[in-house]
Amino acid sequence: MEDTQNRDYNNADDFWNKQVQIYKTAYVCIALLAINVLVFLACPLFESIYTKGVLSVDGVLYFKEWYRIITSVFLHADLEHILANMLMLVFAGAIVERHAGHLYFGVMFMASAVVGNILSLMYDVFASQNRYMLGASGGTMGIIGYLAFWLFANKKDITKNRNLLFRMALLAAYVIDACFLRKEVNTTAHLGGFITGFILGYINVVIMNNNKDMEGLA
Repeated sequence: MEDTQNRDYNNADDFWNKQVQIYKTAYVCIALLAINVLVFLACPLFESIYTKGVLSVDGVLYFKEWYRIITSVFLHADLEHILANMLMLVFAGAIVERHAGHLYFGVMFMASAVVGNILSLMYDVFASQNRYMLGASGGTMGIIGYLAFWLFANKKDITKNRNLLFRMALLAAYVIDACFLRKEVNTTAHLGGFITGFILGYINVVIMNNNKDMEGLA
């Protein structure tokens, strides 16, 4: 009985030690988190950050301010908005960064955000509307897309793994909130980000033959 308890304690210690190591070395996630938080704190002091940085059809297509496709990724509407995105960035992003590598993860995050923004612009053009769009949710949905492909490719049985089941439940709650419950939701950006992350997950896992386990996920 005592040996079994010691084994359980050791396994728990190993799990949490691994978690700490994963989050401490998620350098791209930490950098993205710092940039987003600093920009959010600076916005009340410099209101022009919003007016010059948000994404809109007028700004990009008529005034040729293409940089907005990128700058809008680092802008958030309110505290709830940035908290939701940054929690998901840290919670899931660190694990994906560990699996994919720092460079690939950074490229995937930005590619997912940019593709989501471009699709949003295209939608607004066809819908004859000019919304003001901002947020990193295209990138965070890309992280979820990458995870979704990895789970599909590895055929994990999440019902037999409590840690994995808990994380998937949190991811599902985030997706439901981000895509269906929040007001003024940019579903196009979310969908574009998710698909981009899913495709880049396929490229990394299948084409680049990344057969590593997803450390920290389970």
